[in-house]
Amino acid sequence: MLTNKNTRFLTFFGLFWITLGWLALITSFLGYFSLWLIGVLLIFSFLIFLRSPLTDNFLVKPTLEFWKIALLALLVIFIFSHYTTPTIFSGRDQGSLANAAITLAHNHHIQASFPAEQEFFHIYGTGTALNFPGFNYTSKGNLVPHFPLGYISWLAFFYALFGLTGFIIANGVTFFLFILSFYFLSRVYLKKPASLMALLLVLTSFIFSWFFKFTLGENLALALVWFGLLQFILFLKQKKQLHLLASLLTFSLLVFVRLEALAFGLIILIILWQHYHGWKQFQKNILSRKFSWFFLAFLTFFSLSFWINKAFYITFAKGFLNSFHFSKNNSIASHHFFNNFLYVGHVFSTYALLSYLILGFIGFLYFLSKKKFFLILPYLVLLPTFIYIFNPSISLDHPWMLRRYLFAVIPISIFYTVLFLDIFFTKKKKYFYSLVAFLFLTNLIVFLPYLKVSPNKQLLPQIEKLSRNFTPKDLVLIDRKATGDPWSSLAEPLHSLYGLQAVYFFNPQDLKKIDLTKFKQVYFIIPDNNIGFYRQNGFGDKLLPIKKYSLKVSSLDILLQTKKEFYQNPVNLPVYQNNYIYGQVYLLIP
Repeated sequence: MLTNKNTRFLTFFGLFWITLGWLALITSFLGYFSLWLIGVLLIFSFLIFLRSPLTDNFLVKPTLEFWKIALLALLVIFIFSHYTTPTIFSGRDQGSLANAAITLAHNHHIQASFPAEQEFFHIYGTGTALNFPGFNYTSKGNLVPHFPLGYISWLAFFYALFGLTGFIIANGVTFFLFILSFYFLSRVYLKKPASLMALLLVLTSFIFSWFFKFTLGENLALALVWFGLLQFILFLKQKKQLHLLASLLTFSLLVFVRLEALAFGLIILIILWQHYHGWKQFQKNILSRKFSWFFLAFLTFFSLSFWINKAFYITFAKGFLNSFHFSKNNSIASHHFFNNFLYVGHVFSTYALLSYLILGFIGFLYFLSKKKFFLILPYLVLLPTFIYIFNPSISLDHPWMLRRYLFAVIPISIFYTVLFLDIFFTKKKKYFYSLVAFLFLTNLIVFLPYLKVSPNKQLLPQIEKLSRNFTPKDLVLIDRKATGDPWSSLAEPLHSLYGLQAVYFFNPQDLKKIDLTKFKQVYFIIPDNNIGFYRQNGFGDKLLPIKKYSLKVSSLDILLQTKKEFYQNPVNLPVYQNNYIYGQVYLLIP
């Protein structure tokens, strides 16, 4: 079964990255984000770690099995990375997160301000910055990210080191840690052949290869959830306090990436309480002085985050309450939940994920009925995320909505599918391998066609060429359809990478409220198929065309529909295609 040498080395390896994540987050909160500071603190933390009694006889060389899995992970990550383009185009979360990280790396703190942004703040005031998707205005008019800072600070560190390639490396590190954690957690419960089968199903599942391409917080959450889960199970099995400390540090960091971590932490505390058969033993074994200080430090830092990142928490609370329709009658809410459940089932079936969801849940119930409590612990910890099966709380277009299931629901379902089949067919292994082979083939049907897909692969060089038409003293207003895709706006990269006063523009009436004398010239970037919108709003004789532009935009053809249309229409896989957008750069005539 599992070799302690491998898990000891993995614990040390994982703690290095967890510490890095904490240092990046803390320096971001304090407004002193700096590679030099993080590096010095990381070395200092490493020296303290080596002197800690928790590390006695802990640093050992892993076995050949570890290196083989690590090599396989690196090979897969290299393939995924080859077909990945950094997602810095604004309009959706991935672009907002990436640009927030760029801003943090450049400014060394999370707030940003520039002349164009200030003009729109004077129009809209404190709150959501509609012209800068993914950001909010502070009371002083500065922009702050709308999202929790855990993943933003993580990205910022790698961007500061490697530039745009750092975004790919950042996701590569998290996926590497996930693969190792997933495999060696499976080795706690399974023999090597079955663990390899589980890993094979993960590596060929569409959902992991697809979201690897995007700068989304679920990628960091994927690593944190599975490394933290592995450390928790190892603690219960081996009773080494370092594993418990590693688990607590990991899930605490996860709180600043995904708030589901609070539910995970509560379940872990309940399991620990039950494991020690009462409060006194729980206090004696867990609430020692060092762990009490840890909890106190975490609670202090978490409280501080409410003040620094309060816009996110307010929005999350509102969205959480609204998503469950507490203000509506029960019949409407029940109908909504039922429709969501059916729709999610259709999407899972289309992307070859439904079998894992069903078999994994059957396996959980099977082990529960047999009272094999140690076997159900990983599933039990992640159980709160299964609420998303009934209410995704996200835009329903796919594969976008599958991000909800990336870090917990799908990997734990694959894990329990293999665990259940392996144990259920203990004496008939041919059935086990036959079913795994079938699942593998269904994976490939979706996995292979999209493996080489790299959305917006050639878009950034075209934007860089377009940026040469402007100076940093110009105001550049970007129509929402300038690229033909509202989720791939030019505005943020024009500002964050090329230093322009670029703004996503949607309300022509705002122009009357802006002090245009602060800018040398005012330009519009408008596609030909939307120029009529501006003519209808009185701009027909004020826009002077000065240069034509064309863009080749590659993306999945996703039809945006109403919820009713989503529920009624069949779910089909999206089509990858190239779109050619033609438009002009216009100069505003005073």
